[in-house]
Amino acid sequence: MVPNPIRAGLLRLRRWHEVVPLPSEIVIEPTTRCDLECPTCLHRALPSARKGRAMSFDDFKRILEGIPTLEQVVMSGLGEPLQNREVHRMCTEAHLRGLRTKLVTNGMKVSEENAYDILFSFDFIEISFNAATIPAIDILLAEQPSLGTEGRLTVSVLGTPENLRVFPAIQSTLARKGIRCRITPLENWWSEGDPSYQQVREMMLQIGQGSVKKRFGGCRWPFTSAFISCDGEVTPCTSRMDPRRITFGNALETPFWAIWDSEPYRSFRRDHLRGICNRICQGCPLE
Repeated sequence: MVPNPIRAGLLRLRRWHEVVPLPSEIVIEPTTRCDLECPTCLHRALPSARKGRAMSFDDFKRILEGIPTLEQVVMSGLGEPLQNREVHRMCTEAHLRGLRTKLVTNGMKVSEENAYDILFSFDFIEISFNAATIPAIDILLAEQPSLGTEGRLTVSVLGTPENLRVFPAIQSTLARKGIRCRITPLENWWSEGDPSYQQVREMMLQIGQGSVKKRFGGCRWPFTSAFISCDGEVTPCTSRMDPRRITFGNALETPFWAIWDSEPYRSFRRDHLRGICNRICQGCPLE
């Protein structure tokens, strides 16, 4: 019987979500320590068992060893990555493996004393806009003026009503420094009954994000990346990084490939492709 190339292609497409290649990028949470208490962030609601936690270098290394397909590691989470004293050592380990590194920071820990170490450790830096952003940018640019034009340094502005009103001025100020600026959609990480649920909901309604915009079938996260907490818990993305809401397993206890190919993860992907709504992803803003 002569193989039908179209049928073979359809079968491969059908099985694609069943056996997805290991990711080339992963987001790792170095710590849950943070020097800010932003009202829209889940950090304030962290359970006591997760507060002040930090991933060890050995645990970081074990995670990298379990994902041989990696090309980039992003340091981000419900804490300030620079609060982990081993973060630079972690970056050195990633570079020795040929991986790119990215830092998502609030900029509070950037100083003239550590600017060189930060630029040496991280290939890309994203600063979340706050009162410390401009001073942090000036310090980094003083160390390496071409950061913005090289695309290594960017700024993200959370889309709150207040930020949106002044965004043109923020964008103009950063453009003069050669820094690209983007808006990060505001979403309600909280559930009804949580302390900041109503506050964030009202913010979303003010900026016209009151309706749910589903992106089932179009979201890349279930197929190309994942978030790993400082405790090793694997969650689907950085918008849903609370292990109390969802976790597919612990990468420090179970090999990552086994978690990635587990039936719960496969079922999660199938739901996305079929457009089946779930409580975890409902309310996520359309990218």
